[in-house]
Amino acid sequence: MGSMYELSPHPVWVDTMHKFLQPYWDGLLNGNFAESASRTQLTVDELRGWILHMYPFIHTFPKFLAEALIKVEDDDSRSFLIDNIRVEKAHAQHWLWMADGFGLPRKELLDLASGNQPVLRDVQSLTDWLWYINTKGSLAEAVAATSFAIEGVTGDLTRKTLQGFMGYADVPGVVMDQRTSRWMRSHARYDDEHPKVALEVVKRYAITERLQQKAMLAAKRSLQLLDLAMTTSYRAYSRAPEQLIPNSGEHRMSDRRKHDIPIAFPDRRFVERRGKLVSSVM
Repeated sequence: MGSMYELSPHPVWVDTMHKFLQPYWDGLLNGNFAESASRTQLTVDELRGWILHMYPFIHTFPKFLAEALIKVEDDDSRSFLIDNIRVEKAHAQHWLWMADGFGLPRKELLDLASGNQPVLRDVQSLTDWLWYINTKGSLAEAVAATSFAIEGVTGDLTRKTLQGFMGYADVPGVVMDQRTSRWMRSHARYDDEHPKVALEVVKRYAITERLQQKAMLAAKRSLQLLDLAMTTSYRAYSRAPEQLIPNSGEHRMSDRRKHDIPIAFPDRRFVERRGKLVSSVM
């Protein structure tokens, strides 16, 4: 087959997968978080909520990849995952730098990641799902759910929102320097290639129609749960209109949930997993 880094033509089922995932992918890219962040319209506190509450997931992400690595049976895929683990470990440190720039005490992030403080339900659901699919699923499912879906849409999200994110340099309470923006800039660059190579791994290991269907559903579920986790995280710090632009880096836990906004949840039963996907996408 040649090197994993030499991208191969897509079989028909991959085009089907792209069409199947497009609504969920677009839902993230065109959702309130991405649209508002791209226009520098989120409050600093909303961005703080996103940074704080998503950190346990970011911190754990390299461990998902390590679980998938156990399943690998070829050198190219193994090299890809090992390199990806190294990169994502560095990105977890970059996330802490971003928190520093937005005035978040590191202890708050580390307490969440270590289990000393409760993680938001939807972030925990996303984390639990990726633990499950990387430990119990096939390699095709694991890579589709993690390196293809999560990293792929994250790359698109950062490319869309990077300019708006940099606009927070002019907002009180934010120190926007090279360290603060490193995570955003790195993902806009690195994740352009990672999902493409991840798809080569999925194509290599999804050798039956059933595995192909399961890979599609795994990627879909990751996109749905990521959407919920990000939405819940940034809304956790939402404030009333008169409080939208803070005067300092101060942020109090007592302010975070004063203005809860109902969140619409998707069908969490994912009934397609019983084989109903065949008639809907094939």
